[in-house]
Amino acid sequence: MVIKCLIMRKTRAFLLGPSGQTNYYHVISRVAGKYLLFGDDEKETFRHILMRQLKFSGLRALAWCFMGNHFHLLLEVPDKTASLEGWEDENYITRLQILNQEWSTQLTLKDVQQYRENGADESIHKIALQVKERLFDLSMFMKELKMKMTLAYNKVHDREGTLWQARFKSVLLESGNALRAVAAYIDLNPIRAGLAQDPASYRWCSYAAAVAGIKGTRQALSFAVTGKKNAPWKQVAQEYRCLLFGLGEKRLGGQTADGSSQAKAGFTQTQIDDVWQAGGKMPLEMALRCRVRYFSDGAVLGGQNFVDEFFNNKRDQFGSRRKDGGRKMRGAQWGELRVLRDLGDGIVRSEA
Repeated sequence: MVIKCLIMRKTRAFLLGPSGQTNYYHVISRVAGKYLLFGDDEKETFRHILMRQLKFSGLRALAWCFMGNHFHLLLEVPDKTASLEGWEDENYITRLQILNQEWSTQLTLKDVQQYRENGADESIHKIALQVKERLFDLSMFMKELKMKMTLAYNKVHDREGTLWQARFKSVLLESGNALRAVAAYIDLNPIRAGLAQDPASYRWCSYAAAVAGIKGTRQALSFAVTGKKNAPWKQVAQEYRCLLFGLGEKRLGGQTADGSSQAKAGFTQTQIDDVWQAGGKMPLEMALRCRVRYFSDGAVLGGQNFVDEFFNNKRDQFGSRRKDGGRKMRGAQWGELRVLRDLGDGIVRSEA
């Protein structure tokens, strides 16, 4: 397949969204060897590193989930130029202080203090430019996040070397239905893995944090679900829970934390194959409990116009026989969602 080979060859810059606007990405990274390295302590460490890095970088996590050997993030990346308009050197130095718990940052801030005492404005300016390169940038954010978790994990476990697989996966998303579906897919990770009957009881995902009353997480998840900045959580929670559990379908398992409904377990590969063999399409709620390769390998996900616009902007990177970008998604009732890469067989699988 031309596009598959193309993406494998091209740099990550190929899949970056257009400049001059806020872009959204589903990001996945796995540990090397896929070993189950992260228990509760490691997940808590990662949460602290993530939240601090988000605050520093200017990115926002709309949804997230930490598993034993990988993590998912639904990231909002504002336009860098617009976000940094009017910033001066002092703004960058102030932003750097967010990371003042880190030894390397402490050394840098000491250098800044010395440069100020000596009137070395040019040296301060160079540090400010270095900080600027690290802000509002997806690749820099992921590089620092993974590096800091590697250092923290290696220190505790007295190990050396890489912790992660070399590269992270990312899918460019359109706001609206794509964000909503991917947010639910992320929060349903512990259900697919059999770790919980209700994501509200799995503390290492955004839905559990929102249910627990974490204000920033509620605001971010509410935007992912509704596209509105100030949607009331009570209304969003009901709508989102219907997506997570499937409205009107038979529930399995015990009562949920709030006693309002029953949790539904994930589906086996046999159940999935039965639907396919019958020529049917799974309801969206069923598909989200499966491993959906479109969400990790589809490259670009959104409506037809969104995917076509990306395709047209990169037209010279595709073969002459391809006429448009959007490809229909198979295997489930995806509505108007389209994807850049047609992945062939095995696009919807059980977690196993």
